[in-house]
Amino acid sequence: MEHLTQTMTYVLTLGLAAILPGPGMTGLMFKTLVQGYKNGLMMLCGLITGDITFLLISIFLFSSLHHFSPHLVFYLILLSSSYLLYLAYKFWFFNGNLLENEAPENLKNTLFSYKDGLLITLSNPKTISFYLAIVPAIFGAQSLQKQSWFLVSITIFTLAIIGGLYVFFSWNLKKVLSDIKVQTILLRTLSVMMGILALGMFYREFNIQYLA
Repeated sequence: MEHLTQTMTYVLTLGLAAILPGPGMTGLMFKTLVQGYKNGLMMLCGLITGDITFLLISIFLFSSLHHFSPHLVFYLILLSSSYLLYLAYKFWFFNGNLLENEAPENLKNTLFSYKDGLLITLSNPKTISFYLAIVPAIFGAQSLQKQSWFLVSITIFTLAIIGGLYVFFSWNLKKVLSDIKVQTILLRTLSVMMGILALGMFYREFNIQYLA
């Protein structure tokens, strides 16, 4: 019963974190819009690879990393939150047409799409916080290794479903986003959401470190 409760909590928390538009799903949406659904799916593979990387670190290396540097997660989240603020700035001041330069579908662009997804996930403070702080809290550091392959499987399945829905709906948004004004509204909305997420992570981490 406890295992079922932990699993449901994990899947619901992971699903909610993935659905809320952070850097990963936002990048996936724009990749699909600009370069097509094939590159979008390849970027999704990169995003999932990044998530699995952090999950495996949480399962097998968390205790060692925490022993080596108790503040490592804190520094990673600060660095990543700063990058997120930079992205929010770029989104707010973007001036152009997102859809005017569609990249051709070739092997090079496909590989770059995978790399983009991987790098976005590896620098995402929401992802770092989720796998290195929330996941051990849900399962307990000791039980993580016993459930490693099960956790990897349900993580891939959950992210593939949600990411696939993002690719599908993004591909069908092209006509709506042909209007520059609509693009500007979308970009600035996402910019505000990214900025709030980054500042929220800053506030949370400083509270944990200095006010707890």
